[in-house]
Amino acid sequence: MSVYKKFLPKDYAVVPFNAHKQYNFNSTSSFNLNQIKFFNTEHNQLSIDTYDTSSIIGNNLEGFDHVKYHQLDHLFYRNYLTDISNKFGDINYLKHHRYLSKRATIVSIPTGLYGHKIKPGSLEFSAGGKTFIDDSYGNLIQKGTNVDNYITDPRSILLNLGPNNGFKKYNLNVYDDFIEGIYYKKGQPRVNKLSSYSTPSDKYEYDDSYFLNKVYYNKVNFKEIDLKNYNEAHKFFPGIDFIETESEVKIPHNNNLDFNDDNNYTLQFWIKSNQISTSGSYDKVHVLSKSTLKDIAPIPYDNGNLPENSSEILSGEKYPFKIYLTRHSDTQNKIHFSVSDGESESDTFTLIDTGSFDYITCCRENDKIKIYKNGYSPSPPQNLCTDKNTNNSSPIYIGGKSSLTSNYNNNSFSGSICNLKIYNTKLSSVNINNHYSIKNGSPYLGNIFYSHGLISVTHPAYISQYDMLGIGHMDVDDDELLEQTFTVGGVILSNNDWLQNIQFQGSHLIYENEYQCNIDEYEYNITLNPTIRKNRSLHDENLANFATGSLFKPYITTVGLYNEKNELLVVGKLGQPIRTSNETDTTLIVRWDT
Repeated sequence: MSVYKKFLPKDYAVVPFNAHKQYNFNSTSSFNLNQIKFFNTEHNQLSIDTYDTSSIIGNNLEGFDHVKYHQLDHLFYRNYLTDISNKFGDINYLKHHRYLSKRATIVSIPTGLYGHKIKPGSLEFSAGGKTFIDDSYGNLIQKGTNVDNYITDPRSILLNLGPNNGFKKYNLNVYDDFIEGIYYKKGQPRVNKLSSYSTPSDKYEYDDSYFLNKVYYNKVNFKEIDLKNYNEAHKFFPGIDFIETESEVKIPHNNNLDFNDDNNYTLQFWIKSNQISTSGSYDKVHVLSKSTLKDIAPIPYDNGNLPENSSEILSGEKYPFKIYLTRHSDTQNKIHFSVSDGESESDTFTLIDTGSFDYITCCRENDKIKIYKNGYSPSPPQNLCTDKNTNNSSPIYIGGKSSLTSNYNNNSFSGSICNLKIYNTKLSSVNINNHYSIKNGSPYLGNIFYSHGLISVTHPAYISQYDMLGIGHMDVDDDELLEQTFTVGGVILSNNDWLQNIQFQGSHLIYENEYQCNIDEYEYNITLNPTIRKNRSLHDENLANFATGSLFKPYITTVGLYNEKNELLVVGKLGQPIRTSNETDTTLIVRWDT
């Protein structure tokens, strides 16, 4: 006979835990069988309200999904340093590195696979001939990368001026967003055309660093710059074009730009300079400096004087760096790195070709200054300089305008600058070479959002469209290998070919339900098994002789749990029958997972 007992709250418990399930897919199984989605996305300056079906992947020749780009930007990237409350997921400013370029490649994993979230550190996938893994903090890196060989602590990067979002201003003659905060004009053409961009006089912008330094642009243009070497695929980054006489960028001085007390710091940037004219009275072309001028606060007696009404005066001869150009020939310029303690000035230089980009690194280490070109230190390798403090309160100027020219006897810079960073430490030769190879100094190639099953490859050097994947490899020489950067007949690989395989662990939240079934010694003393009947039939009320004695006790083989409607919910079969006791109660524990 069955024993029915009603459970009390103390008789059951529910314990949640995560179970990690490993998934391994190739391109066919991931796309066709498990609905792992792949998207190529691109920023579009048009308003999202004006998008039509051609904005969706598959309906346009380029294969870019513009709508999903803006969704990704809105949910995870846009202003993530200043608008954290409107972003999905947890953000750790010291660990998370988010950079969304003009184009992004997105892999979307369905919830049924990753469950509660993708387990940090478990992702690995091969795409475009490269293998990516996550670093357990939500960043993607190329497999085999030693992150310690890069400067990744955001507190060490005093200034970061990509400008990462410069691509949003490639077309200056359509509106970006709101006008005066009221009228939504995104994507609409301007009536009064612009030839260059300037920060509005009553506003300021931020750089891309952890410190959010203020930036003021004046008559510059933003353009797409290809930083590839001769044996590389295209690697497009936004840069700043200085084409007018008054083109400049100003970063006001703040405490973040006070360099280390031991005078160790590094400047890195890509530069393309135009040919310097042989005519004119100036022999120097100003590129980048923290010298010559400084801001002074307004006199406070007038209520109308505000901090933004400060003026500029000469700052004296003391400065931590001045970078300028001099003419060497019709095809080459000298780029100089100069330091002064106010009494003595030191200078070192290297040659750069006009009309092409070079990666320049200027390091100061105590009483030495050194300049590198494209990861290598040319001759002269270094120069001695003062070991005294050279800090000042001057703003940082990039380029220059005519009203400042006479103050430091320099011509205005004509050319382009990209991926400018200033570090508060002297970089090693390994750091410099790695930063040169990766183009923007960051080993992080994208992000993984664990709780949403989204993977985004955002680094311009690693996005599938830029690689223009083809077939095979081609040996250039003994030291160089050109990997999948050419096509046959202009063929671009399909989505399935781009993502060769993917593996990860899904973290599935499981609940362990535990019920304690207590049976008193007097409750379970009979059985419905027909073998205890004289005629071995449930319809016979007479028990066999062996079942009538005091020694008879049935065995338990099955435990069933029912709801209040007597519907069987769970059945538990014991590994072996258990005989109940005549002297004490018996407790059976039933566990199952949901």
